Formats: sequence, structure tokens, C-alpha cells
Amino acid sequence: MRVLLANDSSQHSKAAADYLLSLPFRRPIDLDIVSAVVPPMMIDSGTMLMPTDLGLFIDEECEAAKQRVQQTATGLNGPVHSLQTHVPVGSPSTELLNVAEETDADLIVLGAVGHSALQRVLLGSISDYVATHSGTSTLIVRPLRESSQAPSLRKIVIALSGRPEDQRMVDWLRPFKWAGGIEVHLVRILHINSFYRQDIRQKASEFWTDYLKQANAHMLGLESAIQEMGLDTETHLVEGDHIGETLVEYADEHGGDLMMIGDSDSGLLTRVFLGSTSRYVLRHAHCSVLIVRDKHDHREATQEAAAKAHASAH
Repeated sequence: MRVLLANDSSQHSKAAADYLLSLPFRRPIDLDIVSAVVPPMMIDSGTMLMPTDLGLFIDEECEAAKQRVQQTATGLNGPVHSLQTHVPVGSPSTELLNVAEETDADLIVLGAVGHSALQRVLLGSISDYVATHSGTSTLIVRPLRESSQAPSLRKIVIALSGRPEDQRMVDWLRPFKWAGGIEVHLVRILHINSFYRQDIRQKASEFWTDYLKQANAHMLGLESAIQEMGLDTETHLVEGDHIGETLVEYADEHGGDLMMIGDSDSGLLTRVFLGSTSRYVLRHAHCSVLIVRDKHDHREATQEAAAKAHASAH
């Protein structure tokens, strides 16, 4: 597995590195550590001229970033087969995505800032952008409150949707050698429309009964596959008005350490879904969040969309 680890000078970056290397990979990973250097304003607003010391500033920042990345690489103790460092100049979110594409990364790992509303706004500028626009799986590591300590991984919550990406999330667990005692909660949120008490009519219908049977059968099939990996499981069908909010509440109430959410590659609809559910979880969950994607499916979907756009333009 090829993993891209975002690196900066924050304690959350260190927690992300510790979290990544604590994962029980069956085989050593190929690791790329990336620390982007952000240039200052290119034009002086007073003179409208390029600052003369811009080049010197960027050189100094690049050197500091190289030393930091190398220090991180030297201090790593974990299942690493090969290691490369990257110090690009530009927007961190853009450069992270560029390196992920160039290296054909299977997973991007970033540290999240804390839990306040302001910090979540700041998170949105980089982690949220990368998680939304990445073509590969993305793990946002949220440390324990007021701490640089990496969170534990004893309870995983998998948010099911009834779509093919549910199986993708189960398959994502296979490259790991899990220790005993880890719980995996398979959770399917049943959307209930309580507006004008429509939920009463909804739940009384024959369709609702069939829907419950199908959802339960789907969960049990996935549960069997996870149990074969030696993991303890629980399955829950939970009713709620808001899928994202209900998922966050479930993770809080059950002490979830990691929330897994699948992302499909259905063009613009993918981003709509991410905005309504995955992005809500990403911004509001108090635990780490993993958005699971198939990079090959994403690449094919992107190429297909580009071909359609080209055809319509001509």
C-alpha cells in the first residue's frame, strides 16, 4: 500500500503520523511525506512590484520544511518498506492532491485541528478540501482533546448506505492484521421524514417492511465477512431525520474511535452526497474519519466525464 502523509509543524501532524504507524498493516507500506511551502503574497500592494526577498524567503521556508520532514522520517518506527519526502511550493491542498496523483497513492493521511467551531472552519480549508476532491481514500486523524497524542483504535463505526461502497469499506479492512478486542459497528441510518408526522405513514407501509428486511440482510452479509477477519461486530439499524447528525451522535454515544464512510464516483452527484453526509461527519465528528474510495473507479469516472465534456463542446 502506498500512503501519503501530510506534514507540518503542528502537534496534529505528529498525531497523524503516530496513528498511521500504529495501524496493523500486514505488509510494510511505501510512505511519501509531504510538507508544502506556502509563498507569501506575490505582489506588494503598495508598489505593485515583486518583493526582492521573496526568493530568499521561499528558500528559507523550503529548507526548514526539508529539515522537519527529514526529522519526521528519521523518527519513524513502523512498518515502512520505502520512504520518500516531498517539499513542493504552493497551496497545501493543491500540492497534496498533486503528489497523491503523481505517486498513485492508495491513502492520504492528514491531521485535523481540534474540536471548536473556529477550528473546524480552519480544517475546511485544507483537510476538508483534500477529503472532498481526492480521488483516493483519505483519513483525517483527530487527536484526543487538547493533546497531540494519537487516538486509539478499539471501536470502528462503518456507516452503511446500501450501495456498493459498503463492500468497499469491508474490503478496506482486509490488508490489516487486527488484534483481538476491536469492535466494528455496522450502522445503517434509516431516514425518517417526521415533517407533518409523515414518519407514521412511512413506517406503516408495506414498502417500509420490505426495506427493513433488505437492509438487515445486507448488514448480516457484511457482518459475516468482517467476523471472518477475527473482529467483533455489532449491527444497528438507527432511525433519524438527519443521516450525518445521527451518525455523529451514534459514534459519540458508543465511543467510536474511527468513522468509515464510503464515497461513490457518480460524477457531480458524488460531491453532492459528500456535501450532505460525509462532509457533515468530517466537520462534526469527534473521532477520526476515513472516506473510502476506489481510485481506479474514480479515475475512470473522471475520464468519462472529461470525454463527455469534450464531446459536448464540439
